[in-house]
Amino acid sequence: SKVGQFLFRYLFQASLYAIWTEWNGRKFGEAHTSAAGLIKTIDKQIGNRISSLKTRKDSIYQKAIVTWFSFR
Repeated sequence: SKVGQFLFRYLFQASLYAIWTEWNGRKFGEAHTSAAGLIKTIDKQIGNRISSLKTRKDSIYQKAIVTWFSFR
């Protein structure tokens, strides 16, 4: 479905960014983040991004918000 593809792309992008940020932080001596911390960060990033999108009634974004928060 379009909603599933939309959420998958966001999840993939947020995961790559979180992993890159963690790797970069370790490279420059910052504190390590646990796997649970990374998952929490990714979940929060996706929820914030989806909820910040301008929505019209019955749009893909509205369905994505409902779908994302139903899996929490």
